Amino acid sequence: MPTFEIDGKKITVEQGKTVLESARDNGIEIPYFCFHESFRSGGLCRMCLVEIEKMPKLQTACTTIATEGMVVKTTTDRVKQARSAMLEFILTNHPLDCPDCDQAGECVLQEYSHRYGPDKSVFTEPKQLREHIQLSELIAYDPERCIMCERCVRYYRDIVGTEELAVMQRGAHAEITTFPGKQLNYGYVGNISDICPVGALTTKDFRFKERVFNLRATETICPLCEAGCLIYADAKMYTVYRIRSRNPYVESIHDHPSRNVTSFYPKPYINAISRSSFICDDGRLNYNKQINNKVIDSPVNRLESGNNNWDDILAFVSQRIKQSGSKTAGILSPFATNEEAYAFMYLMKHAAGSSMLSMIRFPEAKEYATAVRLKLRRGVQAPNAKGIEQIAKSFNIKLISLEEIIMAKPECLYVLGPVFGQMDTVAGKLDGIPYVAVQDFKASPLTDKAHVVMPGASYAQKNGTYTNGEGKVQRLRKVVKIKGNGRDDLVILADIIYNITGKQLGRFDQVLGTLMKEVPSFNDIDFNKLTMDFSFRKAAGRLW
Repeated sequence: MPTFEIDGKKITVEQGKTVLESARDNGIEIPYFCFHESFRSGGLCRMCLVEIEKMPKLQTACTTIATEGMVVKTTTDRVKQARSAMLEFILTNHPLDCPDCDQAGECVLQEYSHRYGPDKSVFTEPKQLREHIQLSELIAYDPERCIMCERCVRYYRDIVGTEELAVMQRGAHAEITTFPGKQLNYGYVGNISDICPVGALTTKDFRFKERVFNLRATETICPLCEAGCLIYADAKMYTVYRIRSRNPYVESIHDHPSRNVTSFYPKPYINAISRSSFICDDGRLNYNKQINNKVIDSPVNRLESGNNNWDDILAFVSQRIKQSGSKTAGILSPFATNEEAYAFMYLMKHAAGSSMLSMIRFPEAKEYATAVRLKLRRGVQAPNAKGIEQIAKSFNIKLISLEEIIMAKPECLYVLGPVFGQMDTVAGKLDGIPYVAVQDFKASPLTDKAHVVMPGASYAQKNGTYTNGEGKVQRLRKVVKIKGNGRDDLVILADIIYNITGKQLGRFDQVLGTLMKEVPSFNDIDFNKLTMDFSFRKAAGRLW
């Protein structure tokens, strides 16, 4: 393990680490654009130039391996002049369109220009204009903003393994492009918008929709499949505007080792080391499919049309479950949180005295193509199937199929959604059941058939935990408010349990504490870490 000196500070690092990585680990900032810890270092942008004793020229910190006795200086006049000159070259043809650019507020180039750039440029020639290029159905490319860091090219070469992007032309005419007549595909395209340090690559679903400094970013998880990828959900009030990948190695953006505070933006994290994870395009765009369209606004009671307020409906459902007793059956969605699953099983087992319980089965989360190197999709297209199975085992409940539930002909059927179309074929077989109650936030053929509909919340509208396919318990955080007259699913279940048994189930954190005591797979989780709610921060500034 070599020991060397950087800006007068002696540090010991692992063998093989670069000067840039060593500086990052010890809180010393060296600016750069092209370096990304997921790729091989390229030394392309020349922003990380540092002065090293006994070397006549400045060296790129991202490609220089730290060695024993090395003396590195990052703030000398020579280094500052080189940084300023590089920024001036980068900005030669870069348009001054920050007010129109989606990246404004979280742009590395914008921030570095304020911190390291020259006061004025000596270039007087007119800037080159470029036509926008559609690299895929999801990504738009603005070549005039591109700084040729080649992160996107190396992402497709080193991570995806398909080499679909390349640099064409040279010098001021260079641009990123695909092969003629081809577009990017394979379902991992959106990641290049996350790793782009400027506004050259943007997603069409977010393009010109909202300014990032008006949004609040929440650390949560993707509910698309059992992989449980970490994401940021950027939102305002009732609307989620975009989903971004989140670094799996930094537990919270608040713990990031290099934070830079300026007067321009609220705590932007401009250290461009790109500790981002990668997510699939379905996970990036699923918020449109899951949260928007056909949302149920108010509770419905089709048996007693005059009792459509929450108090009357909860009392009505509680009475029916109590009357049906052991002839009550439950169907549970694997999109329900662990806390909701516990409450639902407690309701079935202890309040109704029934063990007729089924979990909706979702299809396998298949990969986009076998040719790609990046493979993220895991298990089934549902986030909490494993957690529900573990909780059912602790209740000594054997989950049965939907067909067995229907064949049992229960007097009361309670469905906890969201069902997302997986029960459309079953809805027509429920006519023989005297009473069907559905708790879901989206309209479906099942809610059209149900006698009572209780509008719940989407994954972006509630707190809870999911257990991914590897058995890791992860935190789902509330991102936006619930629309209309909907309610949190755990609150609905807790109210029904209280009406029947008088037991106070408690809030999310209290139910999680109960899970830790009663379910063996929850014994070793970090309760404080999972229940901690970070204050919403502005979306401006991210881990690049």
